Amino acid sequence: MVNKPPGRGYHAAIVITVLVIALWVSVPFSYTESLLVVIFALAPLVLYWIVRLTVALIRDAAAVRHRLLGWLALPAIIGGLWLAVDVDLPFKARFALSQASMEGFAQDVLRSGAQDDCAWTGLFSVCGEIVGEDKSAPIGVELRIGDWFIAPSRCFVWAPHGQPRAEDYEYGLRHLTGPWWGCRGWGGW
Repeated sequence: MVNKPPGRGYHAAIVITVLVIALWVSVPFSYTESLLVVIFALAPLVLYWIVRLTVALIRDAAAVRHRLLGWLALPAIIGGLWLAVDVDLPFKARFALSQASMEGFAQDVLRSGAQDDCAWTGLFSVCGEIVGEDKSAPIGVELRIGDWFIAPSRCFVWAPHGQPRAEDYEYGLRHLTGPWWGCRGWGGW
């Protein structure tokens, strides 16, 4: 019936879409692909909800008021996503939960001199590489993020021996905390 809120399948689609968006904005520089998910997946789902709510209000406004909490699920989920993305919560949470293990991995890469060593560190799959003008006196370690279905164009730089050169990261470099920097590589839009 149209006067009822959308069902479980619809809400599952919303939740999956929101989780994909949250994952793709939980990096130092959000992936442009997350905007495409908003345009081509989330916007049609919201439009469907608006049309269905409008039809339900026209047919039986009392039934809509009776099931108001069911109708408010979508605005609550979208509002929560908007707020979380606005304050950069997905990235801050993912980074905070991963920072200690990424630092240990970066120290191991720096000690061993390994090039292109990869591992899961916290909530990030990363590949480490020593960075600096001279490999005998490195500045730190670049950790390229390997995220689901996305080319590895975002990274972290752990630079305990000074700031990374901005010229090496012309697509974006941002200070996160202490010796940590976020960067966007060549593949970033």
